[in-house]
Amino acid sequence: MENPSRIRISPDGSLRLPGEMTEKLGWTSGSYLEVLLEGETLRLRRVEVDPFAEAMKKPDAGMFEKLLEKQKKSREDAAKTFEEKIRKGDSLEIRPEDKPDYWR
Repeated sequence: MENPSRIRISPDGSLRLPGEMTEKLGWTSGSYLEVLLEGETLRLRRVEVDPFAEAMKKPDAGMFEKLLEKQKKSREDAAKTFEEKIRKGDSLEIRPEDKPDYWR
């Protein structure tokens, strides 16, 4: 067994594996890994993934609701920002294309 290497977990939770190890295992950018937790040991194993089989999987059942919620939050944030600018008296730029007669 080789000497262990130490790595550090990034603030976003990602791990960067030593290049010499991934090279020895034949792992490249875009490789898929299976992750298995056994007690306090984490096992990684390369797996082959068929992109066509992945595309045929059913979509996330709640994805549409998540998208609607994200759009709702975006609209609420935009409205809040607009209201704050109005309250502060920030000058709002009116472009020619914002005027009703511009498109006629």
